[in-house]
Amino acid sequence: MEMKNSKRHEVDILISTYNGGQYLRELLSSLLAQSFTDWRLIARDDGSSDDTVEILREFAKAHRDKVLIIKDTRKRLGPCQSFALLLEKSKAGYSMFCDQDDVWLPEKIDVTLKAMKGLEERYKGFPLLVHTDMKVVDRGLKLIAMSFWRFQHLAPTMKRFNNLLVFNNVTGCTMMINAKLRDMVLPVPRAAILHDWWIAIVASAFGRIEYVKTPTVLYRQHGANETGAVKYSINYFVSRLKDLDKTAGLLKRIVGQAKAFADRYAETLSDDKLEVVRCFSCILEKGK
Repeated sequence: MEMKNSKRHEVDILISTYNGGQYLRELLSSLLAQSFTDWRLIARDDGSSDDTVEILREFAKAHRDKVLIIKDTRKRLGPCQSFALLLEKSKAGYSMFCDQDDVWLPEKIDVTLKAMKGLEERYKGFPLLVHTDMKVVDRGLKLIAMSFWRFQHLAPTMKRFNNLLVFNNVTGCTMMINAKLRDMVLPVPRAAILHDWWIAIVASAFGRIEYVKTPTVLYRQHGANETGAVKYSINYFVSRLKDLDKTAGLLKRIVGQAKAFADRYAETLSDDKLEVVRCFSCILEKGK
């Protein structure tokens, strides 16, 4: 059964679930605890075999005006394409992404939306992205690190186009994008490694990225995360480059993503950015 609501909200929160029943109720409760209340949850399950779907349906039944469950018989699209499908369903002025095992801090939407609206004042009509820091916690929500960025040695200041072609430092569950950027990134190609990475590349090429130092999420680490605290940071990428044989698969995916980007946006990219992406797309043709 597909549960719908037709009211237009200011913010759409997108969640793709997969066997997330253990922590999902806690995440959903943290959404209800948000200080900003004009949001809608758009949910899609990616073929769970536990009680995830039942939990989503219970939540939708209890909050009919705030939940849209997407009925989709395809299973295991993977997080990138599942979130891409959800993004196609989003009609709000702003879209956010949500992981099934995290906990949102009460001011998350307020803090991010305030930063977004400030960015819109400066860059009217631009495709815009805002993301925040997180607190890293264990499965019982015990604090591991006050800052995900420091924990992962990520620099949110590295947000230029050439930086983001190589590695991603924008975490999807902290991200808010405006409708202009949403329209630009769709459809997300199969070659995209992660939805947040693809969106960040597009934002860096055509719009603006702003970061907020305030942590807005308890980022739970429990060993079964679909994408955990080990992400494609610059340190990870450089360390893997020391052994290109082991890195071949990763490099092919990163270059494939860059090629897909060049194919999509060749007519609208500036000359300098087009040159960068074309040079990077040829990296596998070069020697070590």
